[in-house]
Amino acid sequence: MDARKLCPLCGDEYDSTVAFCAKDGTSLVSAAPAQADLVGTIVGGRYRVVSRIGEGGMGQVYLAEHIRMKRRSAIKIMRPALVGDSEALQRFTREAENASKINHPNVASIFDFGETDEGLVYLAMEFVEGEALSATLKREIALHPAVAADVIAQAADALQAAHDLGILHRDFKPDNLMLSKRADSTFIVKLVDFGIARTIDRSTQQVTRTGFAVGTPEFMSPEQLSGDVLDGRSDQYSLALVAFVALTGHDAFANSSSKESMIARLTSRPRRLDEVREDLEWPNSLQDVFDRALAPDPVDRFESVAQFGVDLADAIYEMTPTETAEIYRHALGQRLSSVASRTPLGDPAIGRTPAAGEAVQKTKQEAAVGKKTKKRPPPPARTGQRGSVVPYLFMVALGIYGVYWYGSKQSSGTAREAADKIGSAYDQARAKVDSLVNKPEAVDSTPVVVEPEVVVPKKTERRRQKVNPAAAAAAATPSADSAQKAPVVAPPPAKAETTVVKTDTLSR
Repeated sequence: MDARKLCPLCGDEYDSTVAFCAKDGTSLVSAAPAQADLVGTIVGGRYRVVSRIGEGGMGQVYLAEHIRMKRRSAIKIMRPALVGDSEALQRFTREAENASKINHPNVASIFDFGETDEGLVYLAMEFVEGEALSATLKREIALHPAVAADVIAQAADALQAAHDLGILHRDFKPDNLMLSKRADSTFIVKLVDFGIARTIDRSTQQVTRTGFAVGTPEFMSPEQLSGDVLDGRSDQYSLALVAFVALTGHDAFANSSSKESMIARLTSRPRRLDEVREDLEWPNSLQDVFDRALAPDPVDRFESVAQFGVDLADAIYEMTPTETAEIYRHALGQRLSSVASRTPLGDPAIGRTPAAGEAVQKTKQEAAVGKKTKKRPPPPARTGQRGSVVPYLFMVALGIYGVYWYGSKQSSGTAREAADKIGSAYDQARAKVDSLVNKPEAVDSTPVVVEPEVVVPKKTERRRQKVNPAAAAAAATPSADSAQKAPVVAPPPAKAETTVVKTDTLSR
């Protein structure tokens, strides 16, 4: 039996007569015997291998646990047959370098990279407890639109974080998106495998072999297939192809892996949503988003992959809501509000950029609230707090009373003198307060000016001169004794009543 050869990039096997991979042009290496199982061993003196979780063209992936920190990690072990291949080793090293530069919640973190004494080259990364998007689509065929909007939005944020650092993924596909569920049943996305990633530098972007492009053909952009210079819009095109599959369960191009499809991708438009899924009512805005993101010319696409993620989620939210969509969106809203309650708006304090789908939903919620309530001006700043001095005044009064109480118990000395002074001050203050509280009504001390009066005769009024009739009769008939003792005096003539009128009044 002829020895087989292996592509270190895609993992495909070929006959010994083949030199390069038919998909990506990568140099083939001899397929060495099966790698020994490392379960139970310790890698790099720090990681205890627990189980084997996968295998790829570059090597095998294990679940491991740090022997001291007890943190679980995914350990990728490079195939021993590829360690001597400079190009394969460079690609493995590049994955560690590129991924370690990106600090984003939707990118799997790199913990460690090195080589053991036995010659094993390993890469320790964040362990994602879940499955790849490709496995989910294989089982579910397609995602619910609300779920797909959230997944693609998070993937767009991850790619944007890489583009902001000048890194292109160049091999974006469902296999490189890991999905795990949160406690609220929503998904968290982790982008992995930056093995063929490159910096956005025109001088360093070249195809691996003449006539071949690097990447997975089913999800390559037209410019990547033709070997042209790439930028972030190439990853955007690949993400749009993945989004099309996630929504419809079908490829945007029929038989996308065939040579005819690759040629058509360079010149033609992809299929429409309603062509592959007639059972759903797709909004025109959603079709417009795909038409723009999958344009053959990069100039016609979105300016950034993040903008594509936002517009895609916004268009999907225009679809007729279903019970599943409402449940998922409610969970997203709860997650958003819980983050906002712990952190100021914008999330820079925790180094997290909200997913595009979350940003759209948050904007819609804020707009809905803004329609119901008008923004109120902030309350005026308080210049002081009057009640803040009350405790201090109470403490001072308590201290003075303590001195008075102690001094009053002494027969002499400084304390006694202080107590006497306090008592005297208290008596004076008490007397002053009593005088203020019990103060008599003020007497008008304005001098009275006596003006000259004019007497005007007037008839007598009985009301003002009341006479007792009995007394008058007694006075008119004196007794004999009184008649002898006192002379009879004639009563004075009745005095006419007078009216007092001020002089200035008469003068008028």
